[in-house]
Amino acid sequence: MSAKFYTLLTDIGAAKLASAAALGVPLKITHMAVGSGGGALPTPNAQQTALVTEERRAALNMLYIDPQNSSQIIAEQVIPENEGGWWIREVGLFDETGALIAVGNCPESYKPKLAEGSGRTQTVRMVLITSSTDNITLKIDPAVVLATRKYVDDKVLELKVYVDDLMAKHLAAVDPHSQYAPKDSPTLTGTPKAPTAVAGNNSMQLANTAFVQAAILALIGGAPATLDTLKEIAAAINNDPNFSTTINNALALKAPLASPALTGTPTAPTAAQTVNNTQIATTAFVKAAIAGLVGSSPEALDTLNELAAALGNDPNFATTVMNALAGKQPLDATLTNLSGKSVSALLQYLGLEKAFLIKGQYLPASVNLNALGGDDAFGIYGQEVAASATSGKNYPEQDAGTLLVLPAAYNGLQVYLTTGGHIWIRVSLDKTNTKWSPWYPQLTQTDLNNGLATKVNISAVGTAASRDVGTGSGQVPDMSSWSYSGIDRGWRKGPDGFIVQWGYDAAASGGASGSGTTVNLPIAFANKMVSISAVFDNGSPVVPAAAASPINSSSFKLRCSESTGTFNFRWIAIGY
Repeated sequence: MSAKFYTLLTDIGAAKLASAAALGVPLKITHMAVGSGGGALPTPNAQQTALVTEERRAALNMLYIDPQNSSQIIAEQVIPENEGGWWIREVGLFDETGALIAVGNCPESYKPKLAEGSGRTQTVRMVLITSSTDNITLKIDPAVVLATRKYVDDKVLELKVYVDDLMAKHLAAVDPHSQYAPKDSPTLTGTPKAPTAVAGNNSMQLANTAFVQAAILALIGGAPATLDTLKEIAAAINNDPNFSTTINNALALKAPLASPALTGTPTAPTAAQTVNNTQIATTAFVKAAIAGLVGSSPEALDTLNELAAALGNDPNFATTVMNALAGKQPLDATLTNLSGKSVSALLQYLGLEKAFLIKGQYLPASVNLNALGGDDAFGIYGQEVAASATSGKNYPEQDAGTLLVLPAAYNGLQVYLTTGGHIWIRVSLDKTNTKWSPWYPQLTQTDLNNGLATKVNISAVGTAASRDVGTGSGQVPDMSSWSYSGIDRGWRKGPDGFIVQWGYDAAASGGASGSGTTVNLPIAFANKMVSISAVFDNGSPVVPAAAASPINSSSFKLRCSESTGTFNFRWIAIGY
């Protein structure tokens, strides 16, 4: 019949015992756990790492070698009466790291707790068979465990046997108290001690070192350690039996504290320059005070005689200087007003604040191009991040480039030059920066070169091969449909009628309200002038603003912001 109840080492326990035997480091089994097995009697398994249903884990009460079998180690745990309320069907031993070393099952036993109306203290034992008990540390913590009655009785009996044996040996000894001195003429060793007698005691009581030291201290009256013997005092007075006479003769050579008449070269500590009391002033203090009086003047002016000579020996020097100043021209009010002004304030005072409009700055991603219009925005800006040039900020395309904000009708003209070589132009349509024309792409040499380099596959153009050449409806335009004329003043016309014109003209002054100068276009637009703008082009240090506005399809009005003079402007017009 196979065993129903048994205990076995787990794989972890077997490995740890083997390691303990190989390395010589004993295994420390410290805790025992009991469990209910999940409601049924479990079968121990060497691969287990925990009980099926652990109910209680606590430190071992005892861990000892079986007196009847030296190959067996008995682990014992006591469960007090106030713990329970569950069945005990499984037990396990754990080492100091919490690893399950051994596991076993046992006959089912219900452990009540006192609160249920019935309580008992229950002892649970596990027997662990090992080839060498040296591989297991047999040690428990007596502060955290309960002891069985048998364990206590065994310890009491063991202690009684030890005490009886010790007392028998003591009584049988010839001199059991050899550590004690006899009362009659004892010879003490080591560092014997006795109570300290009261100061002034004069009896047969033992005097210890504290009593003697106190008596000597009272004798010398608290003298320092270097003068607490007659020899030290004699040495202190230079072994002079006439010490008093010697001292009095020496004092006769000293100056009194009251009104002393010093001779030779007496010295004293130099006071700080801030001191102002009865302390003696040394020559160093006086020299420093004089240096402070003349304010660290140069050597040529560090005496009153030199200062008087520097003032022309004039006792009324201040009056002389004031009379001389009275004959001078007062400081000009204009120069006073300009004193301390910043560069921008000086330019504004001189009316030149519009002469320096090149911004030379990069546009952050948050700037909307619709906001860059008017006098304060004219200039050149850079956009170095292509991702920031979004349509949401009203850029013509998402590419890094340079933005020119130039004076023109309403709030100006914007030209955007991309790093990819594209040119875009648009104009302001009101004074509030809320209305702008669409961005118009400008034809570049690259566009022309790319167009000329494109080869047309005739088989892929459908009916284009059967159409007539011309500019009419349904016709294919030839290169003569692209017309061009002029250099400084000229125009370019596409086959769809789109025309770009440019020029270089002078505009008379007169300000924004003046009559301006009428400029005739090289050719008239067939339908409408869409955009016209002008920028200053002159070497003059004055940078006037220009305004260009259409008159009709063949001319426009060019005005200059300056009130006098004539200035040259370059202009560009777009239409169809």
